[in-house]
Amino acid sequence: MRAVLLVTCGVAVAAAAPLPAQEAAETGEAVELALSDETAQVRYIDRTRIAGQDDSEIAYAVFLSEERDVVGSAAVLIGTDLKLGNFELQFGPQAYAALLSDENNDVFALALGVTARLDLVRSRGLAIVGSAFVSPDVLTFGSADNLTDFMARAEIELTDRLIGFAGYRWFELDLLMRQELRLQNELFAGVRWELR
Repeated sequence: MRAVLLVTCGVAVAAAAPLPAQEAAETGEAVELALSDETAQVRYIDRTRIAGQDDSEIAYAVFLSEERDVVGSAAVLIGTDLKLGNFELQFGPQAYAALLSDENNDVFALALGVTARLDLVRSRGLAIVGSAFVSPDVLTFGSADNLTDFMARAEIELTDRLIGFAGYRWFELDLLMRQELRLQNELFAGVRWELR
């Protein structure tokens, strides 16, 4: 089962890779590190142009919990023309492959979601960012019925290329037999380093 999940995740990651015809947006690449008392996540983001939208991005992440649950994810977030002042919106799919600490409890999920950003003070990089991804039963495979991943955080520019952030994440799997596995349900803090 784990081999099937890893192959499926590999295909999802390959599908999320930017096509050669796509042009990179001006803001470029970034790496994030987010830590809480019981979790850690490393995330790589690359701005790109998808479907004619400059504000699109591709993101890959690896999440680790204190219980040694490991979740890899790959997202394609498409920018929209819906911009109300300092408010921006993106939407798209995110694939999750979870290798859980309990034996034979592995999950692959394809979630659909949205991210929103509200710039409060652009000159200081002060912003509020939120995201919501949900995978229904029909798009969740393995030992879970669905996946829910909600996040809200505040960001502030520390230097020209370094952004600090802090927020709250609720990341949960509804396992078979009506059990819930909360991968993260707590405050976190971290930094984002703009590579170019």
